Amino acid sequence: MVPLSEVIHIKVDKARAQKTLEKLKKDGIFLPQFEIRKEGDQILIPVKRAVDMEESMILESEPRELKVMPQGHAGSFDLIGDIAIIHERKRLDLKFMVEFILKSKGNVRTIYLDSGIKGEERLRNLKLLHGVDDPVTMYRENNIFMKVDVKGAYFSPRLSTERYLVSRNVVDGEYIFDMFSGIGPFTLNIGKQKKCNIVACDINKCATDLLKYNLSINKLQSKVDVYNEDSYKIIKDLGPFHRIIMNNPVTQYESLDDILKSLIEGGKLNIYMVEGQEMIEERMEYFLKKNMVLESKRVVHGYSRNKSMYSLQYKRDTP
Repeated sequence: MVPLSEVIHIKVDKARAQKTLEKLKKDGIFLPQFEIRKEGDQILIPVKRAVDMEESMILESEPRELKVMPQGHAGSFDLIGDIAIIHERKRLDLKFMVEFILKSKGNVRTIYLDSGIKGEERLRNLKLLHGVDDPVTMYRENNIFMKVDVKGAYFSPRLSTERYLVSRNVVDGEYIFDMFSGIGPFTLNIGKQKKCNIVACDINKCATDLLKYNLSINKLQSKVDVYNEDSYKIIKDLGPFHRIIMNNPVTQYESLDDILKSLIEGGKLNIYMVEGQEMIEERMEYFLKKNMVLESKRVVHGYSRNKSMYSLQYKRDTP
């Protein structure tokens, strides 16, 4: 289980946050398993103990999934249950990476190399590097258990904190459309915390079958209807919604005008995009012209040298 913890955060001005963070790391005080937060012009840094001469506060925090990277090596991997997935990079020493994983993570039974996502069903292009070629495992986050098939349905552990934050933002009674639900991490996180009506939809049948199984093994407060359909085709018939979640960031979203019309006035849109800085500003300009008010924007993680994954939450304003 991943419980919330009361974590000490020190508050520093943005201008000196980087130097302060470097010193905290050097002194072994920084807690990398918790998110650094922003509050206006102040940066809140999680630490093991209060620091003299710095203002501190205690915040409820949840351990995040860390991107694991051996020091001095241009490669990274994700852990999903007892499966490790290495992300392909140029000049990647696969032998070193496999040895590093096996040495540092004793419970890993299978290691794959991920060469990218393909097709509308968002399937990973995986090659077995070590262990048994069995892509099915059990994964847990935020007090939720999920059966995962890393070959049959896309899943990323790197959004665990993001899913938790969205679930905290939801209020009881919302009618929610999880457009690209996959095996259900957003639906399950929300359903665990809140009493809502959720429509979870994915075009990948393996994903929706896994979602139905995951619903059966978790005790939820929400009512969930699962559709193995094209979300773009059924949204008009099922809406309007209080909230729409769009988590398919590596594709170009279709029919955004129709999707926004499927939100009630005051409804929320949680959308994820992989873009460079210039392009994300153009995307944000589109929403502004559609009477969508930006409520939050954050970088979830880096994606490539020039691109990042962005999390945007909008509210539909009065026309």
